[in-house]
Amino acid sequence: MKLKLKFLLVLFVGLLSTQLVLSDEASSVETVQLSLTVTSTGQLNISAVKQVEKGINAFDAIDLLVVMGSKETDWGPQIMSLGGIEAIGNTYWALYVNGKMSMVGAKDVILDDNTFIHLNLEAF
Repeated sequence: MKLKLKFLLVLFVGLLSTQLVLSDEASSVETVQLSLTVTSTGQLNISAVKQVEKGINAFDAIDLLVVMGSKETDWGPQIMSLGGIEAIGNTYWALYVNGKMSMVGAKDVILDDNTFIHLNLEAF
C-alpha cells in the first residue's frame, strides 16, 4: 500500500511540474502593439490599440479588432468589408502600414514590431 501511495505521489509531482513548465512557456509569448484605424468618409471611423502576438499576420490581427468580411482570391484573401461597410463597385479597402501603402496583402504583412495599420475605403 505504501509503495502505491509513493508511486502516486511521484506521478502527481511529475504532472504538476510538467504543468508549471508548460504554463510558464505559454505566458512568455512575445507581443507587439498594433494600432489600427479604419476609415470610410462619412460612414466609419474606428480606432483601436491592442497587444498582439509577435509574428501574427496583419489579416489575422485586424480580424481580432474589427468585424471583417473577406473572400479568397488567387492572390490570397481580400478584405471586402470592415465594421459592416462593404467595398462595392469601384471601391476597395486600401492597406497602409506605418504610413505607407502596402505593396503586399494583409496576410503577408507580419507584425514583428509595434505597427500602425490604417485601412481606408478608396475608389479606383
